[in-house]
This record gives sequence, structure tokens and C-alpha cells, in this order.
Amino acid sequence: MSALYLKCEPGEVADCVLLTGDPARVDRIAAAMQNTRVVAQNREFYVITGSYGGQPFSAVSSGIGAPSAAIAVEELAQLGAKAIVRVGTMMGIGLPMGCLVAATGAARFEGTSAAYLDTAFPAVPDWPLAQAVIGMARAAGADVRTGITATYDAFYPSMAPALVNRGLPDLERLRRAGVIALDMETSLLYVLGACLRLPVVSLCLVTNNADPFEIISSELRDHGEQVLIRAVLDGLLTWRSDR
Repeated sequence: MSALYLKCEPGEVADCVLLTGDPARVDRIAAAMQNTRVVAQNREFYVITGSYGGQPFSAVSSGIGAPSAAIAVEELAQLGAKAIVRVGTMMGIGLPMGCLVAATGAARFEGTSAAYLDTAFPAVPDWPLAQAVIGMARAAGADVRTGITATYDAFYPSMAPALVNRGLPDLERLRRAGVIALDMETSLLYVLGACLRLPVVSLCLVTNNADPFEIISSELRDHGEQVLIRAVLDGLLTWRSDR
């Protein structure tokens, strides 16, 4: 039976999936692969399948935020996915523009993950998968920062109030806890991965900073995305071969 929102049939999605928010990034992932084909497009969900290093991979967009990401992961698990890597962007807290962040844990300030597990449970990645993608990113020369991130539902109030002239987020509390970057999906993905027994990790490009607020240049962003996508594909190849 076709997945309700992804509109895919079993067998149309590879066991290793690159999950991203932006549908346009799916096309950029497809450009790094071979023999790609569009599987489905519905709302924010855009699915392609192709090959890399002789192995099948899929890329899927889920739009912005935890609720739609949860729908994508639930349906990917139904379709037979065995590993998911979030390939997206994060807002740094004093990080260099263009570095990569591998979240070793995520503060659960979004509301969706609580529908799966009480907030007393941690949001952490699958460590073998994390090691594989971090290792390949560093081998490619990327500046990879590892640490705790925080996930929110409300972009302007919680992450970027400066963009609407409302000051800064509560950075002192975040810094005290060692939080290095912010996004809108990672903690949900880690909790849901644990519930579904599905290896998940988040590796993201820092495209802006919270304090002082700054935005990455288009040239650095394009280069960083290319490095990120290749590193994740190579990391998944390594992870798959080590199983």
C-alpha cells in the first residue's frame, strides 16, 4: 500500500535515506548521485531514488519542523528504511560560518517528540552511524563540530528574534548547557529513531549565527552543501559495509 503522505510504494525507497527540509536540496543531492529518478512529489514531501558508489540511496524532503519530519520518518520506516541521516542547516552559537555540526544529543524544546517518549528520555543519535558520517566529513577536510544542539518549534520567537527586532534568544542558558547550535528537527528525529529502532544521525551546515546574527555567503553555502552531501553519502556507504 502506498505511504499516505510520501506517496511511495514498498521497494521504491532505498534502505539508506538522506532526509532534508528543503525540497530544492533533494535536487542538489540527486546531482551527486547517478541514475536518479523522481519517485513522488506531494506537499512538502519530494522523494528521489538513485545510486552512489554502486549502492542505492534515496533523498526525501519533509519541509520545516518536527511534525512533518515525524510523518516522513514514520512512513520511511514503513517503506523499509534502515538508516536516516538529516542533511540540513543549523543556526550556530558563535560557530564559524560553513562548519558542519554533528549533534551528539539534542535538547527537546519541540513538542512532537513528547508524543513518542516522555521528555525525561534523552535525544541521542545512533553512534556507529554518527562515527561513519563524521569520519568521512573530516576526511574530506570539513570543519566538523560535535556537541549538544537544541530543537525548537517556533523559529522567530525561539531562534531568530533578532530578525523581527525582538532581541536575542536565551543564549546564556544554552551556553551554560554547552549547546552549540539550534534547529527545528533533530531532537524529534533522534527520539523517533530510538522508538522505531532506526539508526538516525543529524549532520548539518551552519548557515547563520544567533549572536551576533550573521548569514553565510551564497558561495560558502554552496561549497559547504556539496561537502556535506558527499560526506553523508560516503559515510552511509561505510556504515553499510561495516554492518
